[in-house]
Amino acid sequence: MRTERLQTLADGIFAIALTLLVLSLPVPKGSHRLARDLLEQWPFYAAYVISFVTIAIVWINHHALMDGVARADRTLMELTLLLLLFVALVPWPTGLLAEYLRDGSQNSAAAVAYGIVMMLMAGSFTSIWLWLARAEDLAHPELRPRIPVAIRRSAVGPTIYAVGTLLALLSAPAAFALFAAAAGYFALSGRTVRLPTATEGATT
Repeated sequence: MRTERLQTLADGIFAIALTLLVLSLPVPKGSHRLARDLLEQWPFYAAYVISFVTIAIVWINHHALMDGVARADRTLMELTLLLLLFVALVPWPTGLLAEYLRDGSQNSAAAVAYGIVMMLMAGSFTSIWLWLARAEDLAHPELRPRIPVAIRRSAVGPTIYAVGTLLALLSAPAAFALFAAAAGYFALSGRTVRLPTATEGATT
């Protein structure tokens, strides 16, 4: 089938996930030191920005990927739904990590949960590239030569989050810093890659 409905569904899920992230931001009730109370909630703001940037980069990359797909089969739809499953889940570990980051007895569990969800999201995106490499008839001819490079670039994400998840077992703040660095890396490195137009039928 054509990809328009799949892209519309994906755009909707991404938009909802990005919107739901804001629900984890706390609102102090009856505060008499509002400025100080707001500053004390910095883990929530940091986690919000990290997750927002990460989901936004995944959306940009997915949009570019789908621009190079001529048609979708059942497996591609299922893999895309798997990706969206984890995209929709991201607000939950974001709030969990922000809530428990400063709790020395519980922050490792929260950071591990965050890392696992992000790793699964990144891994499911890589699985889409792997399927396109196998089902060669789905991609535009201009895209097919670029798929091996795209797979290698895409594999960076799950690798970083796997390392972060393991690091969280030792130090949740260090894992949090790695997740933040990963978001910055993906945002900055993505700006150096030219995204093709739909008429080119390819992506990087």
